[in-house]
Amino acid sequence: MLAGGVDAKEQQRMNGIKDLVYARLIEYINIEGLPDANPDFKEANVNDLVLYTIGPIIDAVRKMGHNIRLRREKELVSVDGVTGGMEEFVVIDRIAVGEDKFVFVIEAKRTSVAQAMKQVLLSLKDSRDNNGWGTVYGFVTSGQQWKMLSYDGALFQSTREFIIAFDGMEEDKEAWIKECSVIVDCMVFALKNGGMVKNDVDGEER
Repeated sequence: MLAGGVDAKEQQRMNGIKDLVYARLIEYINIEGLPDANPDFKEANVNDLVLYTIGPIIDAVRKMGHNIRLRREKELVSVDGVTGGMEEFVVIDRIAVGEDKFVFVIEAKRTSVAQAMKQVLLSLKDSRDNNGWGTVYGFVTSGQQWKMLSYDGALFQSTREFIIAFDGMEEDKEAWIKECSVIVDCMVFALKNGGMVKNDVDGEER
């Protein structure tokens, strides 16, 4: 689902984003601990952890020139007017005045990513149908465990489950970069490509 190699400047930019996300996750863990190690964790805590994770990524991609915005508790409505329910996090691309396109959605569940799958699949279909074109992306997460999904109007695809935080990561940044920073790669890809299609006439992205 991710694109191939990147040039040195892009790799430097990605490394900078990963450093920011790592620092934010350490800050969060120092404040509240990890979900898997805290039986008192509520869904609100998970949502806070998600925001700590995605905030630096969204901000960095905005600074690259993408006019995206995060919406919390956003209701998704299908093209036939039936509500698909509320999503905790929805990123939209503000392509013109009064014209927003869905980029990706995130469904967070305290217990497991499996419980969030059905909701995200429905939301991806509604998002793509509302866009009218392009590929939309979704993430399901329990806070620590994540999975990325996509829908292009014909096919749903999914990555394997991966983790973004582990006990003792503040003492082993190298292991975090190697094992967990894939969340940055996945999310930047989704933010830069979600809702986009290639224009067959002039070869430019819509």
